[in-house]
Amino acid sequence: MPLPKPITRLVVLLPALLLGLATGLARGQGVIPVGTLPRIVVFKPGAYQLANGGWQPGQLFLEATGQLRVRQPDSKVATTYGPGEVTAFVLEADTFGVVRGVALTARRRLSAVFAQRLYHYGQMTAYKLDYRFVNTGASLATYGPGGSDLVVQPATGDAVIVPAGRGSFTQAMLPLVGSCPALADQIAKGKLGRQHTRQILQTYARWQQTTAEAATN
Repeated sequence: MPLPKPITRLVVLLPALLLGLATGLARGQGVIPVGTLPRIVVFKPGAYQLANGGWQPGQLFLEATGQLRVRQPDSKVATTYGPGEVTAFVLEADTFGVVRGVALTARRRLSAVFAQRLYHYGQMTAYKLDYRFVNTGASLATYGPGGSDLVVQPATGDAVIVPAGRGSFTQAMLPLVGSCPALADQIAKGKLGRQHTRQILQTYARWQQTTAEAATN
């Protein structure tokens, strides 16, 4: 059966089109800048908590700029929220919260940013800060594509990035948990490091509870 005329024309023209494309690329032409490609936004079901404490269901998308876009399933209009306007949200199996006052470098500081919640003990919460979703003002060469940091957020005050090096780890963690004598001693001696962060927060929470109970007796 003969092909329809539009398809026949396409078949005839296709070799010429491909040849023209190849020629243009060979001459450095026909290269499409990345910025001109359409951006794909995929909303996924989840829930978000507004600053007033109310949880609401919605379709969510976390922007690379660190903003959260929310829309209702029956709507194509999305509302954009920043950290602080939304205090927490659940996206698929992950829970995100807000970390505050993150010092990336001596000159670069994030006042508030969304981060994935990992675990919580007592008055401290550990987060994974994913730089793919942080508008740091720096290029990916600074942090690497998909680079991340472990961050501890106390109930009050600024969050602290947990470094891997012994000296920097000691300097970062002692102000957080150094009031517990056992932890202060082990951290200072290098017996506890970044890989023990969860254990450290558990121990500190138990020590705080025991100390508070002893004070009331």
